[in-house]
Amino acid sequence: MQRLTLGSIYAMYFLMLPESSISGQLELINGDIIHGELISKSNDNVLWMSSMLGQLSVRRSSIRNILDEANLDSLTELNTEHYDFSAKPKYAGDMSIAGSSASGNQSRRDWNIDVRLERRAKQLRQIGLFEYENHKIDSTRASDALEVSYAADWFFQDRWFLRNELSFATDEVRAVELRYGLGSALGLQIIDSMNSQLSIESGLMWLSEEQKLGASSDNLTWSWSLYYSLVFWDNITISHRQNVNVAIANIKDSQSDFDVSVRLPLIENLFAELKYEWLYDNQPAPGKGLLDTQFSMGINYSW
Repeated sequence: MQRLTLGSIYAMYFLMLPESSISGQLELINGDIIHGELISKSNDNVLWMSSMLGQLSVRRSSIRNILDEANLDSLTELNTEHYDFSAKPKYAGDMSIAGSSASGNQSRRDWNIDVRLERRAKQLRQIGLFEYENHKIDSTRASDALEVSYAADWFFQDRWFLRNELSFATDEVRAVELRYGLGSALGLQIIDSMNSQLSIESGLMWLSEEQKLGASSDNLTWSWSLYYSLVFWDNITISHRQNVNVAIANIKDSQSDFDVSVRLPLIENLFAELKYEWLYDNQPAPGKGLLDTQFSMGINYSW
């Protein structure tokens, strides 16, 4: 609960920022939007004062459009030959693979595969996630965990969006035969720039879970999520994600998962990834513990 409170305070701080401090928008070809003001421009670069990141120098070829109320007249000379005004959908994604194998006193094999796909078109952002884990110890049968989710974000006002989400999961390690969720949330994209992203969401989600021993539960839950990423130094990326679901009928029934990852550049679009995951369920299946943690190292490819 301490993590949730700190996240809420952080979000409220940004929500109270005056709108006058965000007088313009710099829209990049890749879909990123940087809020701030135009300082100056040259034949090759635009100097932009970001409300979050400070002074930036951005190449003209990377810019799709500029909206700056304080400098409208100076924008008419911008060279538009590099811009894409067709509003074609933009695609992005990444895939991470981590594996380990051990022999001797204990024979163990682990595989983790994560895939994220994103599509942006005008006011709509669509995100698909696929996560798969396989764990095998000695001669026991391998245990699988699988989760697939789809989310659609509709940006109805500048940084505000409405999210609709559907998810499906199964987890043999935690004795979950089937779990699915369906819900809606209100979100705020606090930061959306080349080097940093911060978003928060809160809403309602229906969760249904069937356990291997026959027990089942259906709950309407309050949901909270936060995502933050920062690129610094030589393209090193650190990111944090958290999700919390609390049953409305019984606030003592809750699930939380957090992860922190660091990506280190190897070659273009290829990274080494270190990731720590934390999963807490205060009402797990019989015979299972409340807390699971996992540390993994693998390869990430982004496009």
